[in-house]
Amino acid sequence: MNIRKILPLALVSTFLFNIACSSDDEIIETQPKGAYQEGIFISNEGGFTTPTAEVSFTSNDLSTVGNKIYSANNNGEVLGNVLQTIGFNGDYAYLVSNVPNKIDIVNRYTFKKQATVTSNLDGARYIAFSGNQYYVTNNNFSNSIKLNVYSTDNNSFVKSISFNRAAEKVVEANGNIVVQTDGITYDANYNELPTGYTITIVKPSTNTVDKTVTLPSNGIIRDLVSYNGDAYALASDNTNSYIYKINSASGAFTTTTLTGIPKVQRLKIESNKFYFVNSTNKIYSMDINSTTVPTAPLLTAPGYLYGFNVIDGRIYTSDASFTTDSKVYVYSASNGSLIKSFNTGIGTNGFYKN
Repeated sequence: MNIRKILPLALVSTFLFNIACSSDDEIIETQPKGAYQEGIFISNEGGFTTPTAEVSFTSNDLSTVGNKIYSANNNGEVLGNVLQTIGFNGDYAYLVSNVPNKIDIVNRYTFKKQATVTSNLDGARYIAFSGNQYYVTNNNFSNSIKLNVYSTDNNSFVKSISFNRAAEKVVEANGNIVVQTDGITYDANYNELPTGYTITIVKPSTNTVDKTVTLPSNGIIRDLVSYNGDAYALASDNTNSYIYKINSASGAFTTTTLTGIPKVQRLKIESNKFYFVNSTNKIYSMDINSTTVPTAPLLTAPGYLYGFNVIDGRIYTSDASFTTDSKVYVYSASNGSLIKSFNTGIGTNGFYKN
């Protein structure tokens, strides 16, 4: 047997096989899924009485901005009046509209509409996902306050879970669904009042309430987010603000008191840092495990700050207008310097990484 002749043939075969596999892998890895594969979606709420809700998109490097991408990719179809929020599951984005009550499901990479859900919606607000189900809060204070459950397989309605006072923000944390079931009400002079201090945990395996967490009677519950398997509720009053880290399995919570920082309205968490904004547009940051409260804001955003998020080391805010284009400002999350500003749509209220 001539070993010298066999080995070169074997090496050639191996070389060709590796080239073929490498080429196939490269084709799979670089195959684009659509025009919106990487970037930031921006939700524009629209006017309550006019059908001006829409979605904008900016590339990750902020070099391009596209407005009205929903109508542009769906034959000019009008999205609606009040786009409340956007949620993601798999290849799909779920556009939750408060007016009219509907959820438009689009391919998150092409923004082509796949389906519209209207069943049992009544004041649709926010959305979260767990397993093969999604959960939508509904606040129609004159009729019903509930959490609706739908199947991701066919978008069929599964059931509703009713609450007494509110069904606002909803997040998934460690496999559980956590619902903000208290928030703001108003007196005759439109002064803010708390409805109560509860956070409700729903078990997805049974779609029943597992436990109700009662937070301290401090201020008003303003926000609810999820990070690394825990839920974080934000409350604030005229003197201080409070961040509650909630274990969704046990219902136990710990408190971070933002002493001397009143009226914090929004909370985001990224890279083990809290980012929060108060009623005068001051944006602060602090380490998530720190007990040292910042003495000065990272920056102060201009205008009517309505949308707020922190994505990949950048802070996104909107100066929202409900009669003309809103303006978006993008800042460095490390030093607060302005990176870029650009115009979007009517009532810009949210930013979402795709």
